[in-house]
Amino acid sequence: MVMERLDAAGKHPENQDKLQQGGIKLMRHIMRTHGIKDPGPKVDRLPSATKPKVQDIDPLASVIETYQNQPHTPELVTQTHQAIWQARGELIGTTYEVTPCPYTQEELADVEANGKRIGYLPVALATQQSRHVLGEMFPKMQSHSVKKGNSVTNNENPSGWFDYEAAVDAPYLDTEEGQLMDRMKKDGRTILSLNQYIVAGQDSKLFTGQYLEEIRTRVRLGSRDDGRVVDAGFSGDGRLSVGWYLKAVNHVPFLGGRSSGMKKA
Repeated sequence: MVMERLDAAGKHPENQDKLQQGGIKLMRHIMRTHGIKDPGPKVDRLPSATKPKVQDIDPLASVIETYQNQPHTPELVTQTHQAIWQARGELIGTTYEVTPCPYTQEELADVEANGKRIGYLPVALATQQSRHVLGEMFPKMQSHSVKKGNSVTNNENPSGWFDYEAAVDAPYLDTEEGQLMDRMKKDGRTILSLNQYIVAGQDSKLFTGQYLEEIRTRVRLGSRDDGRVVDAGFSGDGRLSVGWYLKAVNHVPFLGGRSSGMKKA
């Protein structure tokens, strides 16, 4: 395995939680195995003296409480995500349309029984070019991949309703790139884009108090830099780490992937 590049967030000296330790272990394992030197981060680190101080304000507490204590009907799911995206839009002075949830109540129950959660990505936020808006909405992420002019492309730009694995730790662990894609295809699912992953990670924080991957895993995604599939993970403080250093044959026990099921209205 050869380490090419690592997003600055993944090398920030203050990121010492379990996720970042896992990412650093992967990087060091790659470097140690092949005797290569660290080429440094892709973008400059944000100096700690200028790190923005973001106050945690949760206007959605009552919405989430209602959602967690009521039967999950299509109407409730729609109302919940409309409230979520209303609050998120207000953070940056805009509005987003959330279409009615196309899943039936039975389908919702089946999705959740299989360890998945429903999410919604507005079409206006689904592309590489618009991903910086998610960075403005969630400034704790600080990754190069959510800046204007970022170099992380999406294989596709899915939007609207989707479901994804809700567990904080990733599925499909210890898979090579081809194995991961084959297993997802066999399961009738597709890989999450980075944009979908960001929304899923932020939803996870809302619903569970934890970001996806903040404990010990990382995931490959349906997005690329210089042609290579990126891997990503959140830290407990909300930072998003996106790596560019994996080859298709690389696999380690804590590296997996996250899949998407989508249903049109």
